[in-house]
Amino acid sequence: MTYDIVIKNGTVIDPSQGLHARKDIAVAGGKVAAIEDSIPDKDTHDVIEADGLIVTPGLVDLHVHVWWGVAHLAVEADPACVYRGVTTAIDAGSSGANTIAGFNRYVMEQAHTRIMAFLHISGMGQLDNEIGELQDIRWARVDKAVEAAKLHADRIVGIKVRLTDNIVGDNDVVAIKRASEAAKEIGKPLMIHIGGTVHPLEELLPVLRSGDIITHSFTGNTNGILDSNNRVKDVARDAAQRGVIFDVGHGAGSFSFDVQEKAIVDGFWPGTVSSDVHRYNIRGPVYDLMTALSKYLYLGLTLDEVIALGTTKPARAVGLNEHIGTLQVGADADISIIELREGPVTLTDARGATRQGRQLLVPVETLRAGRRFSPQHSVHPHLTGHGHSH
Repeated sequence: MTYDIVIKNGTVIDPSQGLHARKDIAVAGGKVAAIEDSIPDKDTHDVIEADGLIVTPGLVDLHVHVWWGVAHLAVEADPACVYRGVTTAIDAGSSGANTIAGFNRYVMEQAHTRIMAFLHISGMGQLDNEIGELQDIRWARVDKAVEAAKLHADRIVGIKVRLTDNIVGDNDVVAIKRASEAAKEIGKPLMIHIGGTVHPLEELLPVLRSGDIITHSFTGNTNGILDSNNRVKDVARDAAQRGVIFDVGHGAGSFSFDVQEKAIVDGFWPGTVSSDVHRYNIRGPVYDLMTALSKYLYLGLTLDEVIALGTTKPARAVGLNEHIGTLQVGADADISIIELREGPVTLTDARGATRQGRQLLVPVETLRAGRRFSPQHSVHPHLTGHGHSH
């Protein structure tokens, strides 16, 4: 049979199928056409030799900012995403009801990366770094958010609200209630951003339903998930038990090794890992999703568990797991080919604390709907102490 591409001899890890084995993958018409122990390649158009490499579903980043040129923190989508192994990027509130149409036309429809979005409950989205988008609570209009989310239902995966005091002031309780109301009305999850809130989590998290998402879950900022005894708060455990997803959302100020390590001692791990990549962290400490995932190899998860946190689990969180985050035959041919590089690596959290790891996930090649994208650079010198380029 003639295929467009055959990926040969890679170690295929697909948590959606419980698969970890040396396999060949055939791609045709932008879809996964076959996964077999050996697929003949004599009649295929293109062959990728993946011996010694890991082949996974295209990574799914649950929290990015790519409303370039409008949202103050946004970066260009493709260099930060599809060229770095992320085939589906979910923008976390860069746009609101006032700006989603432009975001859709000028970014989502133009990018090679598949871009979906949580719509901000604030109509302006995230325009400015010095003036919070919900300091004036009039921006949080449920009817406008619902209307926009329904109009762009093929792109909107849920509603987002940021609750930090310099963004929302003391409006955090009102803001989360309005955002939750909008999310319920459209039948999709709510994502909330915690850390540095005026009100404690005990007044915020009870609003959340099963399937809602907390991002920046392991922030070192005030009013995080740990109590004064460095134990996970009951309100956070209660939320997890009723099905709320705790996402990492690394960012420039929102992931603490210390908090995560103490939470692990208490048996509390993330439900998904996302980068929160934006202009203030893309040159460190985040760099890309693979670097964020590598921190969980250091923290003790298996490779299969880490890959699940960046593929199957975020795809499921936004209800897209039937055709993304999986290598099942018939799924979109979104595929990440990755090197697991062994050797010293300096991993830095959002507070500047470092850990010395021994493994780093590095993008080698990405397929998005069967089209190839090679990384423009490999590893930032700050991670390994030297530069490397293809």
